[in-house]
Amino acid sequence: MLTVLGIVAVLAAQSSVPVRSPYLDAVRRYGPGTEREAIVALRAVRLRDADQVFEELDEKVCAAVGARGCRPAQLVAAGRESQAAVAATWRRLYPRALALHVEALAACDPTLELAAMRLHLTVLLRLVLRIEQVAREHRDVPSEFAQVATQGRHLTLWVLQYLRDVNGLAEAVETFEAVKIPAFTSGSGVEPLRDVDLRLARGALEELRTLPEAVMQSVRERALSDNLARDTRLAREERRLLTTAVRAYEALLVDHPAVLEAHLRLAGLLLRLGQPGQAHTHLARVGVLGPDTRQTYLVALFLADVYERLGRAAEAMDAFAVAQRNWPGAQTPAIGLARLRALSGAHEDARSALAALHLEPAAGAPERSDPWWGYIGGQSWRLPAAMAALQARFEAEP
Repeated sequence: MLTVLGIVAVLAAQSSVPVRSPYLDAVRRYGPGTEREAIVALRAVRLRDADQVFEELDEKVCAAVGARGCRPAQLVAAGRESQAAVAATWRRLYPRALALHVEALAACDPTLELAAMRLHLTVLLRLVLRIEQVAREHRDVPSEFAQVATQGRHLTLWVLQYLRDVNGLAEAVETFEAVKIPAFTSGSGVEPLRDVDLRLARGALEELRTLPEAVMQSVRERALSDNLARDTRLAREERRLLTTAVRAYEALLVDHPAVLEAHLRLAGLLLRLGQPGQAHTHLARVGVLGPDTRQTYLVALFLADVYERLGRAAEAMDAFAVAQRNWPGAQTPAIGLARLRALSGAHEDARSALAALHLEPAAGAPERSDPWWGYIGGQSWRLPAAMAALQARFEAEP
């Protein structure tokens, strides 16, 4: 999945601490155009557990400079040059390891590779916390290194949303919620870093729990009364889960009322609950806050749904047209327009709306895409830019 994201990085062959191993070779191999090679190399290592990763990233690196361990006092005892060499190696290897395990997790088949997914997730959670610890405890590592951990938090949360891994996302959210995010220094002193993205991930988790298969699982686990018809039980459980998701976004907006993504996703949930008026309020709020092209497109789609529910078909068609202008070539507004025109009896117009979907893109034109396809993946649409930002932090091997 992430091998086509256009990630930019610099990868050299040698570390200042000359530690080699199949695992570290896979980490060093990771770079632009070599993602698949690195994943294949990582799989060939056949990791048994996350401890192996930290044996390679920490213990072997520290032992190579004569330190008895990686704790600050042990590195101090090893000498100033040893401390600097270990810190420099960590700055190079940890960001690459983060990126590689994100790639490897994204490449897993959720129906067949549960053990591998679990392993990569465990590694990612420990890597994030380890980077925060290193940034906090080791004087030779700049404080900005903690920003790599923040990037790692986001990438972990977003790749789990991409995979629609409810259990994995729940573990990641709960792990990061339980550990305070390190403070950052601002002009007014030290302030707690409020991670809006973590709270968006909490909302995304509750949304994933409203998917049909998750609702069915919830009904089974809660052993809801068999006296009710199956469809009634499912409908009631879906409504309960939707309400929980709504509350997650509402709580976020109490503290951060300008988060466009929260308004957008809350509107989608309210539509599913049959509350178009409230959904419209949040969609209007997105428009005021200055959405980007993707958000404008999704707002138009939701507005079309609002207007249709309110019996205002002409305005719904206008909204689909706005969506088309913002994201040319997307299939969702074309299908929506065709459906509404067909319902109104304008069958030729409906066929015209669908005709463009059967045409091959012109030579040199960008491939067709549709933000709606990724909407169910929460914030996973942010993965490409986030991976590029992480790789921009890569340091070249000496």
